[in-house]
Amino acid sequence: MKRSVVLLLLCLGAAAVAVADVTISQVDPGRLLTRQQVDLFVSVTDRADIPVPGLSADSFRVFESADGERFTRIANHRVRTVANLQEGISFFLLLDNSGSMYDTIDDEPTDDVQQMRMTHAKRATRVLLEAIENPNDRVGLAEFNTFYTLHSPPIESRLQIERMVEAIERPGPGEGFTELYAGIIEASREVADLGGRTVLIVLSDGENYPFFVHRGQPHPQYGQHVFDYQEAIGRLQDDGISLFAIHFGTQQDDNLDRIAQVTGGRVFDARDDRELAGVYLNIRDRVLQEYRISYAPTMEPAERKYVRVEYVDADGDLFRDTRYYYSSTILGSSPANLGWLALIPLLLAVGLWLVMRALRFQNKRSDANLEIIAGPRAATRMFALRQGQTIIGGADNADLTIHGSPAMRAHHATVVHDPKSGRYRVESSEEIMVNNRPTTRRDLQPGDVMNIAGTIVVFDEGEQAPPPKEGGRQKKR
Repeated sequence: MKRSVVLLLLCLGAAAVAVADVTISQVDPGRLLTRQQVDLFVSVTDRADIPVPGLSADSFRVFESADGERFTRIANHRVRTVANLQEGISFFLLLDNSGSMYDTIDDEPTDDVQQMRMTHAKRATRVLLEAIENPNDRVGLAEFNTFYTLHSPPIESRLQIERMVEAIERPGPGEGFTELYAGIIEASREVADLGGRTVLIVLSDGENYPFFVHRGQPHPQYGQHVFDYQEAIGRLQDDGISLFAIHFGTQQDDNLDRIAQVTGGRVFDARDDRELAGVYLNIRDRVLQEYRISYAPTMEPAERKYVRVEYVDADGDLFRDTRYYYSSTILGSSPANLGWLALIPLLLAVGLWLVMRALRFQNKRSDANLEIIAGPRAATRMFALRQGQTIIGGADNADLTIHGSPAMRAHHATVVHDPKSGRYRVESSEEIMVNNRPTTRRDLQPGDVMNIAGTIVVFDEGEQAPPPKEGGRQKKR
């Protein structure tokens, strides 16, 4: 009987470990302003914790919500592997440079530089830098102890980063504390607005050991404020960044595990330079096997939006993950990061209004028309409207074809002419923005500004009657 119970518990334990998973590693809303596009970086692993290759757009379902409860399915999305992205990856290394990093890997004091934990860390970091092959990849470096020190934002020169790593020195008196959570928060702010896949890796050999708590004096920079792990989680979530955490010692901060898990990252353990180098390469390989899912967000207004990704594995089991991002601020950043940048949307709106006024005086065409003043390819062109209807979309059989926008559906919107009133209206099966307001149907007035899947289209009815019914298709490429 006992043997049966033991076997049952072992089976249950194995089943609990052997679980596939889908994780949103990062949310990048940096193209919201220019292309109305959100990029998700998603990791999919099987029951052996091995990344699943060869997935396509049909493998995923994407949903979005303004309140985190009612989700709307996104009709179209694109999928590419991170390894195939030309723009490369930004790696940001945050290294623990507290006093204990100068002990041996067995936590014994030493004067032998070659036996110090920091020397092991430097050797392993060199292996990672040499293994990065994509010339478009970038690496940044910062260290933390009592203070946070930025050595370099992500740059393409691995040689410069290697020299900076080698130049890291032992902390002086009062500098050897471990402000782990503060360092993570500072690093997240550093990489929040980089755009593209950003990988934040923190290496620490122990627990959070704040200056104020253990010295009993205000921190020179933070005063009496003591950062906790929940603040670090909040900052990473606000910035859409996941954390890869490496325990590099005999003592561990359990809350660091929590930070990594909640933000979509992973946790690793290493004891020496060989194990640490293997962890670095494992992180790189896992990121390269992630998928970038690009989609056009819903028009439902909200400062914070929630996005959900679902994946069904080969056995028919459903897995999902949900994260949020900021949609109403410039470049999708958390409002706390913006400062004076929060004025940019207002300045852009004023600039667009001035452009509209100029167009109203310059556009002297006699026929009703649409003018494309912005779009994925930054082209500007005029299109005459037909008397019946003008279909706008990404398909070649649309009357006005707009290529280059992943969010553009085949037949995205239609401008319809009413022969009785002589007026025009725009219709769409999904919400579009007209004069910065969401709508699916709206009568058009001269100067109305439509945002159709990231392309700005301005309507003008002209000075005379509409053009003849016969009209060829026009293409914007």
